[in-house]
Amino acid sequence: MYGIQLDPASELTMTAQLCRQIRQNIERGEWGEGMRLPPTRKLAAEFGIARNVVIDAYEQLIAEGYLIGQTGSGTYVASGIRTSLASAGESEGEELEMERLGWEGEASSDSEGLIDFEIGTPDLRHFPRKLWAKYLKEAAEVIPSTSLDYGDIRGEEALRKEIAAYLYRTRGMRCQPGQIMIVSGSSEGFALIAQTLRDRFDAVYLEDPTIEFTQHIFRKVGYRISPVAIDSAGMKVHELREWEPGHLMLLTPSHQFPGGGILPIQRRQHAVRLAEEAASYLIEDDYDGDFRLKGVPIPPLYTLNPGRVIYVGTFSKTLAPGLRLGFLVLPVHLVRPMADLREAQNLHPPSMLQIALAMFMRDGCLDRHIHKMKKNYRQRRQLLIEAIQRHFGARAVIQGDEAGMHLMVEFRGIPAGLDWSKSQAYGVRVYGVEEYCLIQGNYTRHILLGYGNLPEVKIELGIERLRSFLEEYAYRD
Repeated sequence: MYGIQLDPASELTMTAQLCRQIRQNIERGEWGEGMRLPPTRKLAAEFGIARNVVIDAYEQLIAEGYLIGQTGSGTYVASGIRTSLASAGESEGEELEMERLGWEGEASSDSEGLIDFEIGTPDLRHFPRKLWAKYLKEAAEVIPSTSLDYGDIRGEEALRKEIAAYLYRTRGMRCQPGQIMIVSGSSEGFALIAQTLRDRFDAVYLEDPTIEFTQHIFRKVGYRISPVAIDSAGMKVHELREWEPGHLMLLTPSHQFPGGGILPIQRRQHAVRLAEEAASYLIEDDYDGDFRLKGVPIPPLYTLNPGRVIYVGTFSKTLAPGLRLGFLVLPVHLVRPMADLREAQNLHPPSMLQIALAMFMRDGCLDRHIHKMKKNYRQRRQLLIEAIQRHFGARAVIQGDEAGMHLMVEFRGIPAGLDWSKSQAYGVRVYGVEEYCLIQGNYTRHILLGYGNLPEVKIELGIERLRSFLEEYAYRD
């Protein structure tokens, strides 16, 4: 029926299954540009599922750029989507190659009365301390002698298997545990990528603005930085007509940092095509993909071409930065070179934490924790948005609020070049977007407000203090 088959026994939710199969129908060309999709009520009735499942799937795919909705007319397949994409699964040759390889911040200032809208830190008060302690104790009791030695340079196999299963269940990613490398957070992952590929590449395209430490990592290894501007839909990769020689590309397609845009399928396909033609790589930073607050997690770039995308994941946002645990999903042909580099540097990840996390994931604790935290973040986000609208009205434009633990705000009618650090004198700390810009001067009226680790009771007061600061420094006649 419509080329769609839903499996009630699948590990994937009905919404995720429906999204995935509609995407595949469009990408294979079976559903052409302009095709009108069945009404949500009709599709739900024919499959015997709740109408909200279909509505959620349609809204998700509209956000990703696959569909367009026309009020009073219906939902249609969007234009500009390439068809006949490479399979997201491993090729037979890759499986044979795997067999041949033999491998299957700063402290908070709340105590001083400062309300800090810090970026990138999850709710540490809700970290499951007692439960985590239980798994640490169990890990210490069951850890094999081989893991007490230096072990596999890629990390504990048990954790790599759990991550592979988790990525398939939540992202639709098909990868082998042997392609996964455990790292000490995404920073180490970027450093390993930069070093491993330095003999073939000497430049990297970066979003502008973007997280600040990535440019430092690549510059330190000798890369040139090529900024690419963003808009409300993420990196303007579609404006790159050709890929300059020697370049990699690093981007945050599922939730651009800091702007919050979701890279639509047309731009994703364009980026993949450019990388394919240049025999280069896309480095996908999925730093907070678990916390999509509307719809389901966005399918990674990796699913479009696993041979040209290096996926970077982290547990710093889902659990805590202090665990220092992240991971890479590598194209098969990059596993050996990166393992050799890491072996030469003796960079073995800590075994005990990995075994504890593997058991934590195995028992469903990570899934339950993420579900709980999404509910909390969704509530805080709403409180923050309401407070901004109440205190600033049309003078504040909110962007990038559909996922993650922060949002970006543009203040209209204020002078350019305002020193946002002066807000601390009013008891509130905010973060100017210019701090994350490669090219200065375009985001002087923009700030970031993080709410992940901020108690709900402080949100309203923090925005009141921000208004007092702006009334003193920006809204004077």
